[in-house]
Amino acid sequence: MSDLIRIYGKSLTTIFLGLTALWIVALIVVPQLRMIERAFVVDRYSDEAARVGVEINRSYTRVFTIDQELDRAAAGPTAPTAPSPFSPSPSSAKPSTPSAFATPSASSGGAVSTDPDRTATLKAEKAELQARIAELEVREKEVKAGGTGYALGNFTSMSAIHAKIFLSTLMYALCVTILAFLACYPVAYAVATSRSSERVALLMLGLVIPYAINELLRIFSWIMILEKHGVLNRLLDSLGLIDLAAGEGMRFVASNGAVFAVMVYAYILFMVFPIYNTIETLDRNQIEAARDLGASTWRIHWRVVLPHAKPGIAVGAVMTFMLSAGSIAAPEIVGRGLHPDWFSQVIYQRFFESNNWNQGSAYALVLLVACVVFVLGVMGLFKVGIRDIAK
Repeated sequence: MSDLIRIYGKSLTTIFLGLTALWIVALIVVPQLRMIERAFVVDRYSDEAARVGVEINRSYTRVFTIDQELDRAAAGPTAPTAPSPFSPSPSSAKPSTPSAFATPSASSGGAVSTDPDRTATLKAEKAELQARIAELEVREKEVKAGGTGYALGNFTSMSAIHAKIFLSTLMYALCVTILAFLACYPVAYAVATSRSSERVALLMLGLVIPYAINELLRIFSWIMILEKHGVLNRLLDSLGLIDLAAGEGMRFVASNGAVFAVMVYAYILFMVFPIYNTIETLDRNQIEAARDLGASTWRIHWRVVLPHAKPGIAVGAVMTFMLSAGSIAAPEIVGRGLHPDWFSQVIYQRFFESNNWNQGSAYALVLLVACVVFVLGVMGLFKVGIRDIAK
């Protein structure tokens, strides 16, 4: 705080802190609190409300039909209309027996029944329907007014298949995190220990340039690579390993492996930069000393580099895991319907397809709690605190 006041002055520092607090409250705290509240709101009578609404709509439809028939009866018989030039000629038309359920209409040129008994019956039915509609509308208001309350129903009603998808998603996100670490650690070590500034700049440029492209475009580019007639299958075909003309191409997008590859590529920077930042602070003399004492390469990394890089690995693992567990673009676009669903897709379906925001909020809260537990577990595993991660 004192450094900010010294550099920017009290006025700018106050404005900066005020805007930061407003951003945190308006875009993080309030939406999260609203989501938590909705997660515990249960519509106890949602099924009954839907049933009452359907019955009201049917009653209104029947009243409209009765009104139409009464209007035609009041208008009396109408003169037959001129035949259409596109209608079949009388000689070619076949006589047909009128159906007992057919209702004569003025548009057909037939006479409308003006039976007083029929009219009285329709009016009586209309009156009964209107009374019934009034009762149903009162019932609908009562159901909607007293049909909600705070309970755990949105959590306990999670189906077995959704629970399985939730646990599978956590395992998928963990797999993505491990694969990202295996791919990023050698790159981060090579960049951090390089003595050539040009080589470091070149490696960094190679990592950053692809991320100047929109994430969706990067995902679609992977689809073009992994599809059945994509770049990878064409390469295998050119090498004679498969025959695309005979339909031997492999559809790589039909598995979670393709989703893992796309996610590792999408979130690689969130793993490589934290590891690079921590390895860069390592005194290279420690590596040289371990090598002079006869330590193998594996032992140098296990006893010297990895313990020093624990904060960076923890940060990278947390960011990669949380982004993977909550990702919707990659599992939704890559081979949609060809691989098992992710829990993020289930949450999306609850919100925007089922229009059940309360249950969607409950599912999202479950995923948030799981991610928080993972963060705490990683911090305990690597024996790092908030200050170590902040460095």
